Order: sequence, then C-alpha cells, then structure tokens
Amino acid sequence: MDSLVLNQSLEIYGQSLVAICRLTSPTTAALDLLKKGWANVVVLDEQEQPRGLFSPRCLLNWQSLEDRLQFAAPAVLIEDIDLEPLPAIAFSMTVAAFLERITQYRHSAPMWALVDRQGRFTALLEVHQLWRSLYESEHSQSPSVDSLLLPLVYQLPLPVMVCDRQGEVVGMNAAWRNSLYDSLSAHPKPLTTQEHSGLDGRSDQSTDQQTADSSLLPSNQAISYQFCTTDGKALTWQVITVALQGSLQGLDLAIAYDITAQKNLAQELSGLSRVKDEFLTCINHELKTPLTSVIGIASLLSNNTFGALNDRQSRYVKMIHQSGRQLVAIIDNIFDLAKAESGQLELYVETISVKEVCQKSIQQLQRLIHQDSTIGRNYHFDEDWELDISLDIDPSIKTIAADEVRLQQMLVNLLSNAFKFSFSPSDLVEDLPPLSPQIGIKVRWWEGWLAITVWDQGIGIPEEKQSLVFQKFQQMENVLTRRFEGTGSSLLLTRHLARLHGGDITFVSQVDVGSQFTILLPPERPESSTKSGWTPKPQSRLILVVETATEVVDWLRHTLSELDYQVVIARSGTEALEKARRLQPCLILLSPDMPMLSGWDVLALLKGDHLTKHIRVVIMKRADEPKMTIHQADGILLKPINATDLGRFLPSYVMPPKSLKVMYLQHNFGDGTIGLLQDLGHCLLEAEGLEQGDILSKIWQPDLFVLDGDSQLLLSHLEIISNLDILAGLPILIITRSAIAEIAWLQSRFWKLSLWECANINVERVESDRAAVLLTLYQSISEAVRSGISAISPN
Repeated sequence: MDSLVLNQSLEIYGQSLVAICRLTSPTTAALDLLKKGWANVVVLDEQEQPRGLFSPRCLLNWQSLEDRLQFAAPAVLIEDIDLEPLPAIAFSMTVAAFLERITQYRHSAPMWALVDRQGRFTALLEVHQLWRSLYESEHSQSPSVDSLLLPLVYQLPLPVMVCDRQGEVVGMNAAWRNSLYDSLSAHPKPLTTQEHSGLDGRSDQSTDQQTADSSLLPSNQAISYQFCTTDGKALTWQVITVALQGSLQGLDLAIAYDITAQKNLAQELSGLSRVKDEFLTCINHELKTPLTSVIGIASLLSNNTFGALNDRQSRYVKMIHQSGRQLVAIIDNIFDLAKAESGQLELYVETISVKEVCQKSIQQLQRLIHQDSTIGRNYHFDEDWELDISLDIDPSIKTIAADEVRLQQMLVNLLSNAFKFSFSPSDLVEDLPPLSPQIGIKVRWWEGWLAITVWDQGIGIPEEKQSLVFQKFQQMENVLTRRFEGTGSSLLLTRHLARLHGGDITFVSQVDVGSQFTILLPPERPESSTKSGWTPKPQSRLILVVETATEVVDWLRHTLSELDYQVVIARSGTEALEKARRLQPCLILLSPDMPMLSGWDVLALLKGDHLTKHIRVVIMKRADEPKMTIHQADGILLKPINATDLGRFLPSYVMPPKSLKVMYLQHNFGDGTIGLLQDLGHCLLEAEGLEQGDILSKIWQPDLFVLDGDSQLLLSHLEIISNLDILAGLPILIITRSAIAEIAWLQSRFWKLSLWECANINVERVESDRAAVLLTLYQSISEAVRSGISAISPN
C-alpha cells in the first residue's frame, strides 16, 4: 500500500456527522435519535469526552417489559444504563500506527472515538469503513477527494464543511460541528439571505436534519443565521458557499464567519442614527420657532414700526436681525446635511435655465454680503458697494434637468466660500476698503457632463488641508483667528447635493493663486441615469487623478488640459472610488500614497468592482516604492513624470487639432516628420531657403520654425538665421532622431536665438509607439511657442 496513504492522519477518515447525547440527557432523547434513523448515538460527558455508544443493543440489558417501560421513562438518564464501549484514540495518529495497534488484538472494537489533545471528541471512526477506503485508494488511479481536500478542511480554524450536490455531507471540521451543526439542525431557517450581502426577510428552507447543512447553502451566496445559546446569548453566523471546480467539481465548500459583533454594532449605529434624526428634527423645530419671532420683532423695530430708534439702538437691532438670519441658515444647512446623509433629502427635478440660476445665485450672494455686518466691519465696505462676479457660459448650454433650489444652494455655497477666501490678512491692515475680489462662474461641457466652475484668485487652500475640504465641520482658517462665521459643512452639503443629482464635485487650489470648484452634473434627469450615475461618452476624455501632492496635480492638470483632456482630482481613496464609479473616466492615474485608504487598496477595489474593473489604472510611484499588487495595474509611471512616459498610457486619439503656423525648409525633413506635424493639425509653411523663409514670415507670421537637428547644415542654418530679421525672433525647434543632442551647447553659442529641442523622433519609434511620439512632439512645440518669445535676449 502507498506509504503516503498510510502516513495520513485518522482525522481524514473520521465521521463528523454523528448523533450526540450527554450523559445527563434522558434516555428518551437517545431513543428519539434512533427512531430518526441513526444507528448509534455517541455519549459525551460535560468535558466533551466520549463515554460510550448508545445503540439498540442497550435495550437487551433490560429483560422484562416492565424494565423496558421504565427504561423509556423520562426520569431515566443515559448515565444510569450500560453503554457499549467506545475506545478513544488521537485523531493525529497515522493510519499505519492505528492498523498496527488494532492487529495486535484478536477482538478489536468496531468503532473508535477520535479525540483532540484535550481528549475532546471530534469524530467517529468505523474500522470497516477505514478498510474499505484504504482498499479503494489502493485500487484507484487518481487521488480521492478525501486525500485532496479533507486534510486542509480539518486544519482550518474557521468552521468549514464540504457536501456534494445531493446534500450529503462529505466532511466537516470540529469548528463547524461545535459551532454550527447542532444549531443549524435545530434552527434550519436563515435569518437573512442575499447574494454577497444581506436582504431583509426570511427564506423557507427544508427542515430535514440529514440535509440541514447543505440545502440551506445555495452556491455563491451568503446566508446569515441567528440562534441563541443555552445561556440566552444571541449569535449570528454568515455562511458562504462556493462551488468547487476542477477535480473537486460536484462539491460545495461552506465557510462560516461569526458576524455577531458586526451585527450588534450595525444595530447600535442604526439606533444612534434614528436618535440623531429625531433629535435634529426636534431641535430644528424648537430653535427655528423662537428665532422666527426674534427675526420678525427685530425687523419691525428696524423699520421704526413702534417708533424711531437712535443710532445705537438701530445698530443693535440690525445686529440681532442679521445674527438671527445667520443662525437660521446654519440650522438649515445642518438639517439638510443630516437628511442628505440619511437618504431622506428629495429632489424636485425640472428643466431650468442655466443662465438664470447662475444669475439668481450671484444676486443672492450680493444680498448675503450686504446683510452680513462682519463683512462691512472688517473691510469697510460702503452700503452701495457691489461685488463684480463674471459669468461665462458656453452659448450651446441653455437648460439642465435639476432641482433649481438645490442647484442655487450649491452655487451660493461655493460663491460664498470664494468671496470669504479672496482676501488675505494683509487686507485688514489699512482703513481703506480692499480691491474687489476676482470671482467668476464658468459653465462648459465636460465629455457629456455639465461642468459649472466657481473660481477665485484668493488665498487658496494649503496642500496639507486639501484632503480635509469635504470632511464634516472642517474650517480652513484657524478657529481662533477666522474672520467669518460658519460650521464648515457647506462644501460637504454641496457634494451630497451634487451626488444626489447623479454627479460629483472636484476642485484644484494653489496658495496665493486661487481655487476652482467644479460641479459635474448630468444633463438629463437622475432617474434615467445608470446605477453608477450619468453614462458619459463611449470615448470619454475624462481622466481621474488620485494624488495629494500639489506639484504633481498641477503638472498633470496643465499637461492634460493642453491635450484637450478634462481632469478630475481625488485626494483620498474613498473619494477616488466614488468618483470612478460615478464619472467613469477613460483613465485613472493613481498614487499609492493616499490618506485613510492606500492606493494599493484602491487598485484592488477598483479591479474587483464590476462598475470600474474595465477602467485603465496607471500607478504613479517612486522608484524606491514596493511593487505590492502591481500586477493588477495597467501600467506604471515613475515619478517625476515626463510627457513621453505619460503619452504611452493615453489613447491613440489624444492629439487635439490645435492649429499653429509652422515653417520648415524644403528637403530638410522626411515625409515621416512632416506627417507627424500634419497629424497634430498644424498649418505647414514650406520655404525653399532661409532668405525666402524670412520674407514669407513677414506675410504669414508663423508661430514656430523647425529644423532637422541631425542635418550637417544645422550650424550653418543657425548662423544665417541669427542675421535675419524675422526668423531670428521666432522660437526654433530642433528635431533630432537620437536621444541625446547638444542643445545646451547650441543655446550657449547662439544665445540670441530661442532654441528648443525635441529628441528621439525616429521611424522605428513612430511605428511602435506613435501616440507617445505625437505627445512628445506636441509638448515640445507647445513649450517652444509658449516660452520661446520670453526667452529671447533683449539685445
């Protein structure tokens, strides 16, 4: 016989599914088990140690009918009768050692109790069944299920059971038998059932004891069971069943998890949430009722309804009126936020004019500024001072399906924040009013989304606080020094309202430069949108950047914007997951170093979600960072990122047709380079020579002059250009086919010229990675045109 089989432990051949009674149980309980079809009943003491077998032969010891009637009486306990012997043996003993032991005796027990190290019963071993299994293993050409799976099952710490498709139990470990088997047999109905999670309600199941463990476990589903222990403690178990494949096909593996603590915590949180909602509803009524009276009386006093007031009285009454209105606004914001978080906030969607709602929001902000006495006191504004807010709306945008009140509330919140943070502390030094802040609203289309951007040129948000912007009750100013009232919940409420509409909100900010908050809304009604929100274009040019470093965000946003991409920023892992599901970007650039939820965890969750697993995810990491689960990513970008590497992960249609007038010399470039310039959408001007090019430049006024950097005539061309009038003032881009060029040496020699380089533009690279080559050339042209003029020496 194979030594591998003989060296297996006896636990593999033990029968875990047995009938069990206690010594202190009445004999009627054991008789009931026999009537249900059990051949034997294992009797255990209080320490779970085997004490013997109860079988029909035990009845033979009670000779007379009177004795047998007494035997069946409830008062007779199992410990009072003679049980069949059940010798115990360690479940870890090998098959070979056990066979050697039983062959030493002429009459060996037909059944043995397998026990653990503490002597507790784990399974029942039938010697006849053991010999039969060994015989089948010896004559079988393939390993049995027992030898493949059951050794692992018995060693797992979690409750595990294996059954076939007919409901017959193949094996279970001690954790399953001790924790679940008895309880499932007594209470076979699950508490909740739902695929992968849980649904309220009950599901009828079979109560047959033999199939109680298997019939309740549909494949690939999670079922929760709740039952009480003898001491009245409630336990909740979640059982997940998986259909095995391969050589184990036809079997189901069930794993149980104790979720009692999670369920109790969920119930406590649900109760606390209800208490919070009831408290907010009560406090909303109890606070606003007296405030309404205060505001009304103050309004009557300020209008001299009850007589004229002196200046001091008038000023105090005005402060009472304004403070009351501010307090009502704070209460409304907190109450709206609580309703939005609990899912009780409803939208009344209708078709509205985008221009009108923007104008109404600007007018409402004007009124709030005049009503806020702290603004006039801090900045010395006159009563007739007006805030100038620019409004820039794409002519093609007319209407949107949204809740007008809530959309106006979002815009007012953003405009109010833009105004508050448009002044630096130095503005308070002088007695004169500060200059009017630069604030505006810009409305554009973003790949099928309506993007409403509120921008300012104020103090900006520090990098370390940008991840806190959408957290509850966060203030960007110091609590002791801040100049404006508020709870810090307006931005969080704005995000909730945007998501209720089926959209989201994103922002970018730089210290001393300003901030831009963009609300993304679907143009149609949220009810008709998909589960993940509004469905964007199939070829969306929306890119999600998940990064906290401001310099990386700014570079990516600037670079991708030049390529006609729209960029959405996420500064935490949870925010990235939400934006990815809702906005469905064409690409996600993900940094591993994220607060709360790391980028590696975000990557795993994105690839495990059916709503986001199709989105390409590129990891932006430093070279010294570990790879972790990098195999799930669609690519790696090493920091610092350059345009060439970024271009490899952008789709092939990344180049927008931004036309420039580019001049080149005839026969100076091959058809491949000229084709690349044409692909970028530029207008090409061909000159036979440099002198003719200088004349044509006076007429056509080109934006850029390009030269072949590998040409032997490059130096002579640059010498001639430096003596010409027009060409010498143009940015000159030197295109080379090699990766290394002497641009620094050329710039030092021809210091009067604005020289720029675009390297490694060769035929082989164009054929293998045309998109990356186009991006490199595009970046070089843009940089030369943007910076070339200012780089020319004034001499």
